[in-house]
Formats: sequence, structure tokens, C-alpha cells
Amino acid sequence: MKLKDLKNWLDSLSDEELEKELLYNSMDYGISGKITEINRNDDNLYYVGDEPVVLHTRNELRQLGFTERQISNFDIEIPQGCYYVELSNEYSILERFVS
Repeated sequence: MKLKDLKNWLDSLSDEELEKELLYNSMDYGISGKITEINRNDDNLYYVGDEPVVLHTRNELRQLGFTERQISNFDIEIPQGCYYVELSNEYSILERFVS
């Protein structure tokens, strides 16, 4: 979905509908909840294969000791300048794995 599609859909809703909470559901992790924020990233965000998925900027990966060659092999999960929603900003996914 593009942001303009979301905007068009939101513009079609009544004021009453716009007052409702925006929720998410993740069938993969069996969690759901409120979307509390939408983020825009200024850098590419990389996935390095850890669980739960934590995304890192190139600078963060350098600080963690990764080389440029290693970083170039990681997947760019969210390209620079994109908007995204995190399903858990309180690491509830992590709590499910350590329980």
C-alpha cells in the first residue's frame, strides 16, 4: 500500500470512524495491539539475522563491530526514507521467546 492510498482511504472515513484506535494483528507472532506511532527512517535499516528482529542502521552496525563487507551482505529491511510501523515497541515479542 502506498501512502497516497492510505490517505485516500482515511479521507473517505467519517469523523466518528477516525476517532477509533488503529490496531495491528500479527498472525506470525500471535500478537495484536494498538499502533502507537509511525516512524520514518533517515537511514537504511538492516536485518542481521537475530531473533527477535531488531533493525540497525549502518552506523549502529559499525559500532557493533561489523565490517563494511559484512554490512553489504545484510538485507536492507526498510530502505531510507520509508515510513514503517513497529509491531512491538516494548519488546513483547522478546518476552514471548524468553518465557
